[in-house]
Amino acid sequence: MTRKNVRPSDLKTKIVHAPDGTPVRLKVVNADSQTLGEDLLAAFRSNVRRVVDERRKRGHAQDAAQA
Repeated sequence: MTRKNVRPSDLKTKIVHAPDGTPVRLKVVNADSQTLGEDLLAAFRSNVRRVVDERRKRGHAQDAAQA
């Protein structure tokens, strides 16, 4: 099996609404894809990057509020 590098930007994005009405972007993974493992890894990396970025932004905002 050859491995294909799948980037998060290669995956489709779907916007859904959380129960509180907040829009949430989700990466869509095709379960029948020949590169399912790589697709899941790309989606995971995208999610981790987004969460880390959000935490950094919140951390900087909290630091400024404490100053």
